[in-house]
Amino acid sequence: MQRETKAKIEDVLPHYLNNTMLESALDFVAFMRAEKMNPAWAGVHNAWRANSRSKPLCYIRLGKEWIRKTEGVKWVVVLYLDNMDDYAGDVINAGWQSIIWDDLHYCRKPDCPYNCSTVRTKLILGKEFSGLCPTFYNKVNFVNPSKADLEIITRLLEFEREARKRK
Repeated sequence: MQRETKAKIEDVLPHYLNNTMLESALDFVAFMRAEKMNPAWAGVHNAWRANSRSKPLCYIRLGKEWIRKTEGVKWVVVLYLDNMDDYAGDVINAGWQSIIWDDLHYCRKPDCPYNCSTVRTKLILGKEFSGLCPTFYNKVNFVNPSKADLEIITRLLEFEREARKRK
């Protein structure tokens, strides 16, 4: 159905979320639209993408089919923080580094769909990580984000978008 209709995310969210989680998700989507980061159907089941400078900035995915941690997953906000080094000081000053560290995208070997030849080691916000996916080392997954998480996500989106504009 979505392939044919390319449903708006606001119309699909109530089928996956309810109560506070639904309200927070709808507020987040409204913020994105107000800031011209319009989530558009991504061409895959239950995923919407917002781009900046012709590159993914954020994905919103509903359901659990795509992520290894499946228990209790209702929705995921995926940030592509390509330029995090440019605003690392802001993240550290706000005390958000552990939130980023906890939600990094690790390689899924041996089930990796990207045929990774090597996993990546990278210094992120002053801490070294190994085993990161070499294709998506800059990706941060927020699973079932709370209202407080979404406030941080909105600031990170703003930081990333501004960093991309300066490049």
